[in-house]
Amino acid sequence: MSPPERSGGHFFEKGETTMYKEITLKTPDGEKRTVPMLANAATPIRYKMVFGKDLLNSMMFTGGTDLDIEIIGRLAYLLNKQAIKADLAKLTEDDYIDWLEGFDSMAFIDSAQEIVGVYLGSRGNSSKAKKTVARQPEK
Repeated sequence: MSPPERSGGHFFEKGETTMYKEITLKTPDGEKRTVPMLANAATPIRYKMVFGKDLLNSMMFTGGTDLDIEIIGRLAYLLNKQAIKADLAKLTEDDYIDWLEGFDSMAFIDSAQEIVGVYLGSRGNSSKAKKTVARQPEK
């Protein structure tokens, strides 16, 4: 899968508020598997729809350090499903557990910073957007 298009700095162009990355995770048999991940503005909404929990509150509750491995695993699952364009309306906890069983128990701990970075990278343009809108000339 190819990454989404990145724009040349214009706020409203396609891909400006998305973050795509391929992350290597270990499987239970020790093999390495490349997992595409995509974050966008809908990520926190979809997280709440699938898991019934607010992603931002969950991340802030930990104080930004030592994030719960469950949050990281759930976030990785959702980012992967968004990247592969799965039918997001059909995601369930059972599907998450089945997906999770395909990885080593330490895979998400070892890659936590990268996984969270994909999500946070999609949020990096919010202040730019405000500045762009604020500078529009008066009529």
